[in-house]
Amino acid sequence: MTLNLNIFTLNCWGIPIVSKNRKERIEAIAKYLLKASHNIVCLQEIWSEKDYLYLKDQLQNYLPFSHYFYSGVLGSGLCVFSKWVIQDVFFHQWPLNGYIHKIHHGDWFGGKGVGLCRIKCNNRLINVYCTHLHAEYNEDDIYLAHRVLQAYSTAEFVNLTTSPADVSILAGDLNTAPGDLTFRLITHVPMLIDPCSLEYKNNDRIDKISGTCDNINNSYSDPKLVKICPQGKRIDHILFHVNPSLEAEVVNFGNPLEDRVPGEQFSYSDHNAVNLELNITTHKNNKLKQRQLSIEEHLHDTIQEAINVCKEATVTIAKSKNFFITTGGLIFMFLLGSVGFWPNNILSDIFRIIITGISFYYIIMGTLWNRIEMNSLKAGLTALENFNKSRNNKL
Repeated sequence: MTLNLNIFTLNCWGIPIVSKNRKERIEAIAKYLLKASHNIVCLQEIWSEKDYLYLKDQLQNYLPFSHYFYSGVLGSGLCVFSKWVIQDVFFHQWPLNGYIHKIHHGDWFGGKGVGLCRIKCNNRLINVYCTHLHAEYNEDDIYLAHRVLQAYSTAEFVNLTTSPADVSILAGDLNTAPGDLTFRLITHVPMLIDPCSLEYKNNDRIDKISGTCDNINNSYSDPKLVKICPQGKRIDHILFHVNPSLEAEVVNFGNPLEDRVPGEQFSYSDHNAVNLELNITTHKNNKLKQRQLSIEEHLHDTIQEAINVCKEATVTIAKSKNFFITTGGLIFMFLLGSVGFWPNNILSDIFRIIITGISFYYIIMGTLWNRIEMNSLKAGLTALENFNKSRNNKL
């Protein structure tokens, strides 16, 4: 018996107040999903609970089972809709999620992580993982170590929870392109397959999949980035793994949504959607097995590169600790030494309050926050080293 899986994923850019045309776009996404043939839907950046409840209400007749992963201050933004019963759910929040003082980035406030919905279809179990990794934001990429450990934590979570599922699907905005370290971690550790590395029914390679971020056809793309790379970056993905006794055939894979919402001048989101359709049968798939063995050959180098990134990050964090404590201490000493020399007026009082706040901010960042970040980094680093050591011993 053939099981048809038609998976859809989209970063919906649903930030209240900030995101342009949010209400209209959420309504358009609901209309599209009602007409489409997707039976599993993974959405990211649904930051408003009202938007999730609206989608749930609109899709209840076609995708009657759903789950929203609550987390952090704003909520994880992750939700899953399914045609079949969601049997179990679990959310794994990452210990490293950016910085609380980077309010304009906001990742920390989302309490990001990876959500698992175990879906039961007849006698088959399907693990659906929905996630959204930390973004780069700038060329310096100060969040590289955070994203690397998020990727490894996600990869290990998938690796350890895949059994007893027949099929595992990881979908979401990974904020990483094929070939990047974080992408290799996510695919290599649990041996997830990128559909772009396989072939269609007619044996044509899938080489024309558009970038999902800053694509020239998206109305919200950054014009400067579009000039550099009109196709954009492919950072939204649907990856899969099947039980060795099963065969997975890629029926369709691509970007399903139109460039613009029908009748409007704007796109469905600032990201492009991704769709993957699989036919799962009971025949053993030697091609997938060979592909997984090929992935495993590069696993050691990938893990070692991640270890190096984490080691560099520990040095950077140690330096930042000295900077924060020294700066905060000097400001505090200045405040103590200047007692009695301040003029007695409102402006002076306000200035002293601000200076005191800055002093305590630096001291807290150099002590409590630095310790939390360092311990989280060390936890990930030791896990990577243990993974590498155990695999080397097997060899």
